[in-house]
Amino acid sequence: MKKYLKILFIISIYFIGFAKCYAYPKTFDRNELKNYGVNKNWTINENNKKNILNTPAVDANEKLYDFAEILTDEEEQILKEKIDDFIKKTKMDMVIVIPRFHYYNDKENEDYAADFYDYNDFGMKYTNNSGVLFLRNAYLNDPYFNIYTFGDAQLYFDYQRLENTLDKVYANIKAENYLLGFEMFIDEMLQYYNIGKPNSMLGYKVDDKGYLYKIYQVPIIPITLISLVVTTIIMLILINKNKMIKTIHEAKSYLDETSVKITERKDIFITSHTSSYTTSSGGGEGSSGGFSSSSGSSGGGHSSGGGRHG
Repeated sequence: MKKYLKILFIISIYFIGFAKCYAYPKTFDRNELKNYGVNKNWTINENNKKNILNTPAVDANEKLYDFAEILTDEEEQILKEKIDDFIKKTKMDMVIVIPRFHYYNDKENEDYAADFYDYNDFGMKYTNNSGVLFLRNAYLNDPYFNIYTFGDAQLYFDYQRLENTLDKVYANIKAENYLLGFEMFIDEMLQYYNIGKPNSMLGYKVDDKGYLYKIYQVPIIPITLISLVVTTIIMLILINKNKMIKTIHEAKSYLDETSVKITERKDIFITSHTSSYTTSSGGGEGSSGGFSSSSGSSGGGHSSGGGRHG
């Protein structure tokens, strides 16, 4: 009897330990939450209410949500510490979410990522709700992953930097070396942040809804050169038309040389006159071409890389 109890005890410990290693993220019923758990200034309407109710409500402090149970507790702890370090150094949020759902096109993955970020109030502590989200859809028939940026994170992680990062982590994510792959992702994001904004984004800012817009910058050097050229041309024209100069050279054309006899010639300096001119230049409005943010069902903006299958 004791032998059987011992075996039962070992089996119980095994299953308890297994459950602990792959703990499922805690979620909440949105119908029981105030304003469906949406605490931002997003407007809830008939167009996005379904999206809200279909988005898992989670504790935004956790940062890592492994719904597919592909990470052990130990791995999650390692990643959470690295995520916390990223947040502390950048003053931007960071989220890793790992669902497993069937999809027909990549846009469904993007919609899930944007809704998960917006409707769980990530980035609330930071300017323009800034943050980065890594989505790994562990759908068995066609796994997919991509990086999404929100708020000011769009200014630091442009499309090319996101593409470079996706390429770098691809082999490990595809091979399901998830701990190493996610660590590389976090390290790459932090390294790019430390480098600073890429040249491609220096002329952009983000509005309070998370959308990129272009800042118009007056081209000082070209305008200065144009002003100098215009001023020079104007001065040459004025000098050419100056009547005093013409009088000096052409006065004899007004004299009847047969009626006047000049016995003595003298050059007498009467006076001088100098005119000065100033030019002014004005600025114009710039366009927002080049980069743009995508819109989520909340009405907020975000950007992303190209995504990878595998």
